Amino acid sequence: MIELNLEKLTELGMVDDEMLVWDGLDDAIVGIVSRCGMENVFVYSVRKIAYILRDRDGMDIDEALEYLDFNIRGAFIGDRTPMLLEDFI
Repeated sequence: MIELNLEKLTELGMVDDEMLVWDGLDDAIVGIVSRCGMENVFVYSVRKIAYILRDRDGMDIDEALEYLDFNIRGAFIGDRTPMLLEDFI
């Protein structure tokens, strides 16, 4: 099984210049979603985002999840707003 990330998706030719990203969270990209009648968008792992915020910004996991809910999940940045994979257990 191939672990997907932004670099691998780019190598596979799956990324286009119009796809939106959340700054500083490239390592949390786990794939791309195809949607009927809509453009593709990146999928980010909630778990990976939480760990990035913990390690990079010194938050504990609860703070990271609260930040994610308010500042990332609640942000609409256009029709190509990335999606979140709920993989935090």
